[in-house]
Amino acid sequence: MSRFFDELEERLRTATTEQHARARSHDAAPAARRRGWARRHRRLLVVAPIALIGFAVPAVGAVTDLWRPDVKPAPPMRTVPEHPSRNVVACGNVPERRLDVGPRVGADFTSVLGVLARPRTAADAFDRRYLPQLSSLLGVDLAGIRSVGLTADGNRAFVIPARGFGQQPWPARCLRGLHGHRRALLAHPQQRREPVVFLFGAGGGGAIPLAAIRAHGTYARFGNTRGRATVMGLVPNGVRAVRVTYGRSTRSFPVRNNFFSFRVAVDVEQSPDRVAWELEDGSVRVVIRRP
Repeated sequence: MSRFFDELEERLRTATTEQHARARSHDAAPAARRRGWARRHRRLLVVAPIALIGFAVPAVGAVTDLWRPDVKPAPPMRTVPEHPSRNVVACGNVPERRLDVGPRVGADFTSVLGVLARPRTAADAFDRRYLPQLSSLLGVDLAGIRSVGLTADGNRAFVIPARGFGQQPWPARCLRGLHGHRRALLAHPQQRREPVVFLFGAGGGGAIPLAAIRAHGTYARFGNTRGRATVMGLVPNGVRAVRVTYGRSTRSFPVRNNFFSFRVAVDVEQSPDRVAWELEDGSVRVVIRRP
């Protein structure tokens, strides 16, 4: 870079000398005009390199914002058309359910996700419009919801602790006309009573058992643009960065509040070849490896 600026300065000095020589050959030009012209060009010698540096910084930031790994695009996914049950449609699809609120979570959660242990702030306020999306959670700790930061596309992300997940029983009006196993399944749905965390971002999210976060964390991809995906995930305490490999390209992304996020030029359904944790003690642990 310094050689480029040296060559630029030399060219500008040469141009300035030539212009001065031509100016001296014209006696009609006032001396004040020649002095002002020279001062402007001397300033140019200083301003030009600074301007180039100033423009270079945003350009690099724009390029590095989206990771473009050396990987082939994923083949299109085959979709299977759904045929909803007539009984479910007549019932008005899935019936509305109240949020199942539970007590405060304790050390079993904070020992995995330290962000849940910090004091609550104004940034942790969760928009009540999104509470219906938590209806599959059991024993939700509303006071324990914590903001973990922003996703790579600028949306706020939250962790929501709960004591389980599963479907709640359907009302009797939706069970009319159903018989046998299907009626029993909807009247008494399966529920798992175990610590879970719901990672919410970009208007949606999903629940994962706390034990799974301790073992291998989460790695969720979402987005509406083909060929680009936004990734967000959770890792347990003690992880300082997440090292991701797509094809022959590898990058590390910092972890803050047990959370990481980045944008990558792959299709949403395209999984990484390898995910490893960079631990605070300097060691590396592989948690995802494609066969």
